Amino acid sequence: MKSESIWEKPISHGEILKNIWKHLDLATLERHHPFHTPVFGTVCDNAPNLRVVVLRRFWRKTPRLAFHTHLGSPKISEIRANPNVSFAFYHPKEKLQLRVKGRATIHTNDDLAEEQWQATELFSRRCYVGEAPTQESRKPTSGLPGNLIDREPTREESETGKANFAVVAANIESIDCLELAVKGHRRSLFIWREDNQIEMKWLTP
Repeated sequence: MKSESIWEKPISHGEILKNIWKHLDLATLERHHPFHTPVFGTVCDNAPNLRVVVLRRFWRKTPRLAFHTHLGSPKISEIRANPNVSFAFYHPKEKLQLRVKGRATIHTNDDLAEEQWQATELFSRRCYVGEAPTQESRKPTSGLPGNLIDREPTREESETGKANFAVVAANIESIDCLELAVKGHRRSLFIWREDNQIEMKWLTP
């Protein structure tokens, strides 16, 4: 259990960032890690648009985050119109909140998309065989073909979804980190400059 006080010993920005990196690494490996399903935000009609995504990749060097989506999802057109995006992570046990801002790119017919497609399980590929999200329906629907509702596709069947598969990757431009504690919160800001140097600041919570 985390101590009620985060002020028991001095800590550096480097130590805080190391802890952030650790949790983002774990989030791509452990499906029950709190950071595995962040809230992802885009801009739509000059307003924020939020949804939960599944974190699939994290790179430390030139920090980036990535997740998978259907190419027909509205988030794709929103990113194309405005690539400025955000992620919100929260770890209830650590009492750690991250607000991440970055610029997103869409990957379909490239090495990253191919690598992620090959790593995607057949059951997960089923999502891309079905209809694009947000299509109107006259009745409740999963959007899946009727013959795949109760089973995973064969590898051959799953390949029909490849044309709908996309990877959204976002370069991290800043991380606003808030550590909550009864005896006083602590907040820090990390900004990645164009020269790849990191600007680090303490902020009031």
